Amino acid sequence: MRLGLAAVLLLAACSREGRVPPGATVQLDYELTSGGTLIESNAGKELLTVTQGDGNLPGPVDEALVGMKAGEEKVVELTPDQGFGPVDPEKIRAIPLEKFGAMAKDLAPGKVVAGAKGGKAAEGKVLKVENGAATLDFNHPLAGKHLRYKIKVVAIR
Repeated sequence: MRLGLAAVLLLAACSREGRVPPGATVQLDYELTSGGTLIESNAGKELLTVTQGDGNLPGPVDEALVGMKAGEEKVVELTPDQGFGPVDPEKIRAIPLEKFGAMAKDLAPGKVVAGAKGGKAAEGKVLKVENGAATLDFNHPLAGKHLRYKIKVVAIR
């Protein structure tokens, strides 16, 4: 892998100062909220281990790691476009109850239904059940949401 001169200099500077260089393995504490509601956290649990730049974190969160020191905290705010995208109305569909077979009697708003769509695994959240159909939302559960990541670098490897 060829690194540009700027990347090499940044890597060297970060390494000397105990900061997260590009590509480093980092252990984090994190908290994800939306609208003040806690969505996910590893508080009191195992640290999250990620490699900076590997794509396991949303881009702005991943980028925020570069240059952080162990013990440092940051808050990164994401728009829906930076997170899981906007809500796609094409992914909200009314499906006849007969397609659900015996499972139809258990459908209720808020329930998550797993199945297959186009040969791929799919999950949909039931929005409503009426007029012989269940309306399901196949968007990611965090689509359309503004997200707030609070991250704390615990260790840099």
